Amino acid sequence: MSLAPLERNLLTILALSAGTVLSTERIIDGLWGDRPPAAPRSRVQGLVSTLRRKVGDVIVTRHPGYQLDLPPDACDLGRCEDLTRRARSARTPDEAADLLGRALSLWRGEPLDGVHAPGISADRARLAELRVGLLEERFEAGLRLGGHAELVGELVAAVSAHPLRERLAGQLMLALYRCNRQADALRAYQALREQLADELGADPCSDLRELHATILRGGQVAGAEPVRDRSVERSVRDRPGDHGQAVDLPRADPACAAEEHRPAQMPASVGHFTGRRRDLDAMTAALPGPAEEPRVLVVSGIGGLGKTALVVRWAHAVADRFPDGQIFVDLRGGGRARALSPGTALGAVLLALGVAAEQLPVSAEERATLYRTLMYDRRCLLVADDVASVAQLLPLVPPTSGSLVVATSRSRLTALAAHHAVRTLAIEPLDDGAAYELLRGIVGPERLVGEDATEVVELCGGWPLALRLAGAILVSRSRQSLASFTEELRERVDLLSVADDPRTVRAALADAHGGLDPAAGRLFAQLGLVPGSTVCLQLAAAAAGTSVLRARRLLDELISANLVVETGADRYGFHDMVRRYARRCGAGLADRAVVEERVVRWYLAVYDGLARRVTPGADWPPVAGPVEWSPFASNADADRFATAESANLTGAMRWIAGRGTPEQAWHLAALTYAADPALPREACELGLEAALSLDDRRAAGEAHAQLGTVLLRDPLRLDEADGHLTLAAELLEPGGDRLACTASFGLGALRARQGRNTEARASLESGLRFLDPGRDPLSYAIMLLGYAEVLVRSGAVDRGQERFAQAMILCQAALGSQGDRFGQFDRGRVYLNQQLADAYLDFLGRSLDAPRVTVPDRRLARTLVDISLALRSREPVGRDVVFPQQRQKRRLDERYMSLPRTEPAGAYRICSGSVETADTVDG
Repeated sequence: MSLAPLERNLLTILALSAGTVLSTERIIDGLWGDRPPAAPRSRVQGLVSTLRRKVGDVIVTRHPGYQLDLPPDACDLGRCEDLTRRARSARTPDEAADLLGRALSLWRGEPLDGVHAPGISADRARLAELRVGLLEERFEAGLRLGGHAELVGELVAAVSAHPLRERLAGQLMLALYRCNRQADALRAYQALREQLADELGADPCSDLRELHATILRGGQVAGAEPVRDRSVERSVRDRPGDHGQAVDLPRADPACAAEEHRPAQMPASVGHFTGRRRDLDAMTAALPGPAEEPRVLVVSGIGGLGKTALVVRWAHAVADRFPDGQIFVDLRGGGRARALSPGTALGAVLLALGVAAEQLPVSAEERATLYRTLMYDRRCLLVADDVASVAQLLPLVPPTSGSLVVATSRSRLTALAAHHAVRTLAIEPLDDGAAYELLRGIVGPERLVGEDATEVVELCGGWPLALRLAGAILVSRSRQSLASFTEELRERVDLLSVADDPRTVRAALADAHGGLDPAAGRLFAQLGLVPGSTVCLQLAAAAAGTSVLRARRLLDELISANLVVETGADRYGFHDMVRRYARRCGAGLADRAVVEERVVRWYLAVYDGLARRVTPGADWPPVAGPVEWSPFASNADADRFATAESANLTGAMRWIAGRGTPEQAWHLAALTYAADPALPREACELGLEAALSLDDRRAAGEAHAQLGTVLLRDPLRLDEADGHLTLAAELLEPGGDRLACTASFGLGALRARQGRNTEARASLESGLRFLDPGRDPLSYAIMLLGYAEVLVRSGAVDRGQERFAQAMILCQAALGSQGDRFGQFDRGRVYLNQQLADAYLDFLGRSLDAPRVTVPDRRLARTLVDISLALRSREPVGRDVVFPQQRQKRRLDERYMSLPRTEPAGAYRICSGSVETADTVDG
């Protein structure tokens, strides 16, 4: 069967995940990477169709993409992985060797040879590693069976093909030594050491160095033990020694030697330990029961958060639960170059368990076997501190639930959950109360007082390392004032250090950042440029200029490294100390201006989309933005996004204005107000400042209107609101947009509250002229209600009651059948009073989401209702002022009892569900 290159690529991508549904987006990413063709989804559909004609219906469509529906044993990879799993659980070396040989026989040529797709690079590397790993395991099984002579040739070829694989080199050395070729074994070690020094500037691992030393001793000293394998013992024992006698090997059993040993290695608990009660309780709750499977407890967090202090304090508290001992081993993961190898870590643990140094097995696999044997019936606690990788920790997991391994790591060790039951505790910075207690415990309560003390605690960001270093410095500077020390902290809190302790918070963050994939490290720096306390997934993708899918993968790596935390669905943030470091990294980017411009364009494009959902057909120019970076696809998504992003708006506008781009700052302010008028006051003030710098009359008027309507909600700033709304009314053109209408209504409602009825009537009349009752019936009805109340207060009671009746008719026409629910307003008591007006406003507020209400009318009406309610809550006018005479009340009852059921005289007539103006609004 002949396949075109793209068809072969697609079939390979599906086969690598046989039985799993791959989304169309993932297939596009796999086929073309960052350079997809035009209409990539259509291309994928076409490829699937042509491929089905060639391979049959094994390719099935499953939401959200496609699946290769094959049993696991239908492809070589599935059979190979199954044989490998069976080999690893085999009971005898013979069975393991047979299964591994069958697995290797399935391999032909290089992995994925002839397939060239960007998305399979990782799989190609994974399969190559799988094959070499299988070779190593088969060689290991063969050596255990004593087949060293038969394996030498294959091992020489394997080492030649993979010259830097230290395990292969060790196996070759062992095979040669067992064949009495000690010189060749030493030459193999020398060749590896020279190659590592030339290419990497490194030495062989500690296991190989120990094997090399053992081989040297075995050739020169009687009693040397090169290996623990019994076939090797026979080989060495039968070989003549220096004087012709057989070498006599020691036969001591390390398990017996360690049987009575009870280690107690836990370090002393840190001083001034405070807080963390919830974390300590969580660790205790994670202890496995006697019948449960073995469990690993991982405590993760950035360096300096106090992981080790927490675990050591807890270990001392639960020591009675582990009567067979407590072991502490530092795996040195903070500096990955000096991290302990798994074999070396096992050696340290075995020594702690009482195994004599001369009885330690040479290979890591044999040490792991001995470790599991010693731990099987014990109840020990093992603290593996500063774990760099899952590979370091896996051999240390006890075989039964009686013992427990607790790991501290700067990474979350996510892959560990694929091997064992894991409970992960990601620790956070201390809260303000615990941070204050820690610092006070170090420097003393008499010195830590006042506002400066509070700022010192805040600047340390809850970081225990920063707090302890700050406390140590303050103790050493007994005469320095807190104000002076605070000034120093503002500049270098993450660089604090003391003599004989090289640790700093920045060094810990730099180490975590340096261990990232370059793309993830770059995204971290780019996020440092983004304003606000949190960032959504789509903004992260926009800042990086990449796809949302790739941004999610990079964020997963940042989360695993504890540099980023999830704050909500597809929303991420930094701790304060990490944010400082991220901003420092972002400031050093060569393309900083490009990243910042992407962020600005994203904000403008997103809020342009939000505003157009509220005001379709708006006359402002559209903002271009990639569709894939939009954080919402529906109105519900848009509402959730607007709510989540609201806390960032002020910071974003301040940041944009600080970049010296007032046009963009005002544009964003206008769009955000159009999307949701409930803006923070500071955001409106920033918008006004930007608008005034543009020398644009309309922009200035709109900005004054925005700020004025927002200030109406603050009872202490009504005078300021009056000033801004007055300027807005002067600057905006008569008959202008909805902001002009909102400003007129707000000004009228405010002046009515102040008892300035004549001015209130003028403002409300102006607002009514801005609106079309056919297009904005509910907004018009709310405006009529305010106007009617002013008329009644000013003595024009009849005209006020007419306007109120018109408002009710207009509302009923706008809401259709739903409007019948306020029939109580047009039967019996139709005269306008404060109680009835309040009930009418309440009904309108609850009816704004009726299906017949248009989106623009709904948003404007909601704004007008909010303004009314904000001012009515402080309404000073009494009901007796509205209705001074009961005679008027009875006359109005008679006049308007049946008004909604007939055509109102000289007001509005209802025609086919619309409302037409029959005369102008009188004053």
